[in-house]
Order: sequence, then C-alpha cells, then structure tokens
Amino acid sequence: MKSEQIDSSELEAFLRHLIQEAADTIIRNLPEMRKVVLETLNMVFMPKEFASQVVIAITLQTTMLTANQIWYIFKAIAASVSTHSRLIGQLRSQQRMAESQDEWMDLAEQIDNIQGLDIWRTEKNCLLYESDRIQARIDELVHLMRRRDIFDLMFTLRGGIGRNHFGLLHEGLFSRAMAGTKLLIETYHNVVCAALDFVCDAPVAPNDDPIPNESRLAFFNETRHSYGRTAFLCSGGAALGFYHVGVVKALMTNGLMPRVLGGSSAGSIVTAIVATRTDEECFRDFFEVQGTHAPGHSGLMKTDFFRPVGYNGDDAETAKVKDTGLKRAFQLLIPLTLRNFSSFIYDILTGFKRPTDILKNDTRHLEACLRANIGDFTFQEAFDRTGRILNITVSPRSKSDPPRLLNYLTSPHVLIWSAALASASLPGVFEANRLVVKNPDGTERYESTSGMTVLFQDGSMEADLPMQQLSEMFNINHFIISQANPHAVMFASFGFERSVWINPLVGNINGILHFLQNQLRSYLRNVFDLFGGRRIAPLWDTRRNMGAQFFTQEYEGRDTDISLIPWQQHRSLTSAMFNLIKNPTPEEFKEWVLAAERETWRHIPRIKSHCAEERTLDRCVQRLRKKMMIEAYQAHHASSRLVLEQKSGDNNPTFNERTPSFFQSPSLVCLGGLNICDPYEKVLSMDEVQLHNAQVRNDLYRQTMAFLTLEKSLSILIWLGRHGTSW
Repeated sequence: MKSEQIDSSELEAFLRHLIQEAADTIIRNLPEMRKVVLETLNMVFMPKEFASQVVIAITLQTTMLTANQIWYIFKAIAASVSTHSRLIGQLRSQQRMAESQDEWMDLAEQIDNIQGLDIWRTEKNCLLYESDRIQARIDELVHLMRRRDIFDLMFTLRGGIGRNHFGLLHEGLFSRAMAGTKLLIETYHNVVCAALDFVCDAPVAPNDDPIPNESRLAFFNETRHSYGRTAFLCSGGAALGFYHVGVVKALMTNGLMPRVLGGSSAGSIVTAIVATRTDEECFRDFFEVQGTHAPGHSGLMKTDFFRPVGYNGDDAETAKVKDTGLKRAFQLLIPLTLRNFSSFIYDILTGFKRPTDILKNDTRHLEACLRANIGDFTFQEAFDRTGRILNITVSPRSKSDPPRLLNYLTSPHVLIWSAALASASLPGVFEANRLVVKNPDGTERYESTSGMTVLFQDGSMEADLPMQQLSEMFNINHFIISQANPHAVMFASFGFERSVWINPLVGNINGILHFLQNQLRSYLRNVFDLFGGRRIAPLWDTRRNMGAQFFTQEYEGRDTDISLIPWQQHRSLTSAMFNLIKNPTPEEFKEWVLAAERETWRHIPRIKSHCAEERTLDRCVQRLRKKMMIEAYQAHHASSRLVLEQKSGDNNPTFNERTPSFFQSPSLVCLGGLNICDPYEKVLSMDEVQLHNAQVRNDLYRQTMAFLTLEKSLSILIWLGRHGTSW
C-alpha cells in the first residue's frame, strides 16, 4: 500500500515536471511559433502582395487616365497642324454634333475612306477570323438555295449556325472601321438570313415531299433555342439613368430592341417605362417627355424624381425652395442620422433657411413620379400588353434571402411601379420599400410571406447586372449592357480601350490593369466567402454586412457582349459624379438622350452583326405561327361555324366562354417550352390575313384563339398531372 502511494506521488511529480518543461519550451519558443504562424498566414493570404496590387492598380489607373487626357490634347494639337488630321478632326467634331444616325454614319464612312479603312473592309483575309470557312459556308448555302433543296438546307442550318462561329464576335472586327466590319462578314449574315427565310417561305422542289408548317416551325423553334437570345440590361446610376433612354431609342429605331429587358435602380425605371409601352407609344410619348393616354397609364410624364430639398408637397412652396446639385451631394455624403442637421448646416453656410427635410417625403415623391410614368401594370399585364419580358432586381432587407429577380414568371402579380421603387431605393437617399401586388379583384395590398412583409432596397448594390439569372431562366447567351454607374469605370475596364488595334504598349498596360482588377475582385470574393461562410449566421446577412457584393459583382459583360457607357462622350467622370442627383429639365433630358444615341450609333453595326440570325429566326417563327393559325381557320371554319350556329340559341356558354380566363392569358400560352413571343393577339394581324368581311374576321379571331388556348391549356394540365404538386 505504501509503495503504491510512493508510485502515485512520483508519477504526479513527473507529470508536473513534463508540463512545466512544456510550458517553458512554449514560452521560450513563443516568438518563433508566432513567426511561423504569421509566415503561414502570410503565405496563404499574401496581404502584402494584395496591398501592393492595390497600389499598382490605383497607380496604373491614375496614370492611364492622365495619359489619355494628354493624348487627347496632343491629338487636338496635331489635328491643327496636319491637313489630313485637321480634316479628320473636323469630321469627328461634326459627328459629335450629328442630329441623326444617317448623318453620323455618312461622316463615319468619310473618315474611313480618308484613313483607307474602306479598303480594309473589302479585304477578306484577316487573322481575327476564318475567312476561308466563312466563304465556303456562303457558297454552300447559295448552292442549296439555287437547287431549292430545303431538306439539305435545314440539315445544314440546324447545327451549322452559331453566334460565335468562325470568330465572328472578335471585338477587333468591329473596332477598326467606324462604318462597319468586314464586308465578307456582312455577306455571310445576309446569306444565312436569306437561307432561313427560304426555309420558312419557299415551296419544296417538284419531286420532293412537302414539308408541313408544323415541321418547319419545330425546326425554327429548336434552332432558335440552340442559337440563344439577347437581353438588354440597364444599370443603376441615379440621374445618369436618363441616358439609358437614348440607348433604347437608338435600338428601337434600328429594330434591334431585345424582348428581354433587365434593370436595376435607375435602370429599372427606364426599362419599366419601356416595357409598359409599345414602340409607337415610346416614340410618340416617352422620347418626347409626354404622358401616354391609354388604359392603365396616367397620361403624365415626370422627370423630377428627386424632391427639391425642403419641398414637402405644397406646390406654392416650390418657389421658396433652394435646391442645387452641390446641396444634394453634400447631403449624400453625410450619414442618414445626421441628414436633417447637415441640411440645416448647409443652409446656414449658404445663407438660406428652409423647412425640415424628411427622408420619407423623398420616397413618397419618387413613388408619385413612378406611378405617373409607369402606370398600374403588373409584370404579367405588361407582358400581355407589349410582349416584352421585364426583369427588375431588388435587394431584400432580410438575413437569408439573395437578391431577387422579378418578372412575369417569378412575380406576375407584383405592380411594376412598386418593384421599380424598391429597386431605386438607394440607402441614404430613399427609404426601403415594400412590394405591392394586385389582387384578382383589382385591389392592391403589400406582398407578404406568412403575414410578414419584407422591405427591399437598391438592386444595383448586390446585382447591378443579373446576367447569370437571366441566362438560366430565358436562355440568354448575349447581352447588350448600358452601364451608367460612374464607379463602374473604376471597378471595370470601361475607361480604357482594349482593342487589338491600339498601340501595343498601351494595350499591354490596359491588359495588366484589367488583370489586376480581376485578381483583386476574385481575392475579395474568396476572402468574404472564407470568413463569411464560417460565421454562424445566414450567408447573405454576412455578405450584406461586409458589403461584399458591391465590390465583387460584375459591372460589364464578357468580351463577346456589347457594353457601353451612354454618357462617355458627353461628360467627364468628375462631371458624372456631380450630376448623380439632379432633376433634368425637358431640354436637358432631350440633350442627354441625343448624347446617348450618338454613343450607341457607333455600336449599331456590331449589334446588327451579332443579332442578325436571331432577329430572322424570331420573324420566321412569327410568320409560321400566323400561317398555322390561318390554316387552322380554313380547316375548321365550316364545321366550327355550324356548331356555333347550332348553339347560338342555347343557354349553354360557347367554347371560348367556358374556357377560364386564366388559361387564356397570353403569358400562359407561351409557357409551353418557355417560348418568348408576342401575345397571340399581336401575332394575329388581321390586315395581313386580309379577310373581306369584318364579322368573319371577328369570328376567325375568336375561334382560333379558343382552339389554340384549349390545345395549350390541355398540354399544360397533362404536364402538371404527370409531375404532381412538386411543380
């Protein structure tokens, strides 16, 4: 027993000795261990390298901006010395003052001719694309059309056309000459479009089997789906969002306006106004700053989105209110809690007093403007009226929800003006807002989930350009992006020309700067994911608290997309910053629109080239649908009229009346295969059908609509029955 006590005491002493030695060793080696840990962290996260890259990127960006300004001054001086440069300078000055696209393009052709670029356009050989394969495809399609071999033509076109085949989307093909790209490329697009029209309209050869319109329509639907679609995106930018209107006008004028529209913040307001109006109404009213007089519209058009500081709703008080852009900028830089005090201090400093400024009044003023400009349309009602697919991004003020994309599929009953108001609610300028939905009886209420209402704010803070979501939902693989945010010039590569035709030294420096920007953005994104993902909290709450999305999101498209800054040729970056919060006068509005049009005109040849086949595929699908509707009428007219006459005296409702209005919704008719098309009322043009009797035309419309609606509705119901409630 005694020996056991001795052994235990010795063991205890031995353990204490070991612990003491271990502690002493750790204390002695603590500096070394700390050094090892720091070196390990330094190797993993490389903070010094990151800081160095930030400094280098800022230095390069500042240097390049300065060099660009010096280069412009040098070119202006050189233009006054050389006769050749002076002539080009005069033509470019005239371009900056051009009032129409035809005038601008005429001047562009003159500049190209002086620089010899018209010869460059005619030359087929170029390292940027495969001219031999393009010429071979042209010859093949022409040969098949001459033989009237529609079967082989369909076989060749089905997998033989693509937006980026043969290097056709290389930016160098469109940044060399101002009037257009290589003539061989234009010829290729013309031949492919002619071949598609040939498949759509031409009869088969005498000895070939006939091709039903159903088969042709299936061919075009499948080809269009594989080819992909284009979407037009408008970024935020506060008052600079008015420049988006000029881009829209230029696209509409050239028939290049995509059907899928996306917008956030200020861009959501512009796209919402466009999506609720037809092309005719846009040209007649919106572009002329006039209200639209049509069902659902207010007949008003307001551009004073920012309430004059001190104006509380009394029109008689407006004349007493002093409001300047500098005053707005001063308020924006002060924290929200000190906003009223800062406004008072500003008025004291400028020798002017005014009533108390209330943030809520700004929001209600913006709401009144949006309701007047957009009208009381839901997303589905806007789609049914114009055929445009509007998408608006909003950022929820919740802990777990990601940015939300609103459209006629995800939120069909949400009022568009409320979505635009929420998306434009810039923190510090406007309040966060709730979405408003329209009930079946026409009443309005706030959208809620389980009795709780979520607030939403500026969508551009987290998803300025929702490219990935649109690609997944609507098969979009090509974007036209109008970026009006001034900070996008710093976070993206808009400020520098990256064409292959510029000076190699300048091009390499621009490439290095773009590389550093991508590296820094990727580094921040990964760091946020590492530390934010380990925090015991919802992921999106962590990201919002860190402000990760604002710095790491994409502000421009890919190299194959078309990205432009609509105000680039009209004002400098500094001027853009000071005009973020401003209400333009009607004269300034038209000036901004024209400036954005001029900036868009230089991209029109590229957009036409990128979207030629896509537009032709859309037109072919619409023509075939009209033909099929006429054929359906001709095949069923006699029997249908007989049935209708027999039932005319009965109390039973007609076929069309028995069909619930829910199934007659054009958006639901287009749900089969998610076809993006005009509503059937718009597709069926009675002038094109050219029936002789007005009553017969009405019967045709009523019967064919009932026939097609039932067919589509039954297919949807069968699909739902197979998949159960999981859908």
